[in-house]
Amino acid sequence: MLHITNGDAAANVLRKAGITDPILPWRDTLHEGPVPAGLSLRELSRVRTEFIAECGWGRPEEIVRQFDARDATLEGSLSEPAVLLWFESDLYDQLQLCQVLAWYRDQPAAPTLSLISSNDPKDASFRGLGTLSPEAIAEVAQRAQPVKREQLDLAARAWEAFRSDDPVALEKLLRAGTRALPDLEAALKRLLQELPGRANGLSRTEHAALKAVAEGARAPAEVFVAVHTREERPFMGDWPFWRLLAHLSGSGTTLLELASGARPRFPPQVPAAAAFGAQRFRLTPAGREVLDGKRDAVHTIGIDRWWGGTHLRSDGTVWRWDEASKTLSRD
Repeated sequence: MLHITNGDAAANVLRKAGITDPILPWRDTLHEGPVPAGLSLRELSRVRTEFIAECGWGRPEEIVRQFDARDATLEGSLSEPAVLLWFESDLYDQLQLCQVLAWYRDQPAAPTLSLISSNDPKDASFRGLGTLSPEAIAEVAQRAQPVKREQLDLAARAWEAFRSDDPVALEKLLRAGTRALPDLEAALKRLLQELPGRANGLSRTEHAALKAVAEGARAPAEVFVAVHTREERPFMGDWPFWRLLAHLSGSGTTLLELASGARPRFPPQVPAAAAFGAQRFRLTPAGREVLDGKRDAVHTIGIDRWWGGTHLRSDGTVWRWDEASKTLSRD
C-alpha cells in the first residue's frame, strides 16, 4: 500500500507510528504560482519546478529531482493494490487532494483509494496531522473511507475549474454544489478570497497582514502569527507569506516599510534568519490609505501573479472578489 500525505510533517509521524509502507509526501503549494490548464502531470511539474526555483525555495536541481521522483511514485502506484490518502480540510490540502484524485480518475485502471478524514478529531486542539502522536495516527487511520466515483468526478471538475483562465468556472462549481467532498466548499471559498478585493484591491491575506501591522505586529514572525491565527483553517506556510510581504513592500510606492527606513529583505536573499527576524515593519502612508479603503492596492503597487490558471496582471484583466456580495467582477 502507498500512503500519500499532505507533506513531510505528516509523513514523519506516519513513520514514527510504525508504518513501513511507502509514503509519498505531496510537496507543492498549489495556491501560489501558475497552475495552467491543458498540461499532463509531468508537464505541469515542469511549470511548478520553474516557479518554485524562481522563488528561491530550494536548489533547482533538487526541486526537479523531487518532482520527478514524486511523479514516478504516483505513476508506479497504479500497480499497488491500495492507496491511502492523508489530507486535511484547508485550502493547501484540498487543492493537493483534487490534483491527486483527478489524476487517478483519468487512469484506465487505478488501485483502491481510501481517504483519511482528520478534520474533526476528538481533540479540539488539533493543528494538523503532523502534530499528532503515533498513537493518535493509528486511531485516525481507523476512520479511512473508500473514495467513491462521485468524489473522483467532483475532484476532476474542481481541478479543471481551478486551472481555468477564468475564475467564473470555480464560482459556477460552487453554485452547483460540492457535497461529495465535504471540505472542498470552504477551501474554494477561501481561494476566492485570495483574489484582489473589490473594496481596496487587497486579498484577504494581504489585508490581514496590513491590519496586523496596524495593530502592533512588527517582526516578520509576529505578523505571520497574527495572520495565521485569524484563519479558520490555516493554509499558508511562512515562505509564501514572506513572498506576500515582499510584494507589499516592493519597489516604487509601497504599503509596508521598515521602521528604520531601509528596504525590507526576505528569504532566501537574507543570509541569516536572525537578520530577517530582527526587521521591524510599519505601514506607509499609502498602506494606511489602502487599509482604510481610500486607495486601491492594485492601482498603487500593481499586480502580476497567478491564481490557479488565471494570470492577474495590471496590464490585463484583474478579477476581483466582493466578500460582501460574494460575487466576482473584473476590471
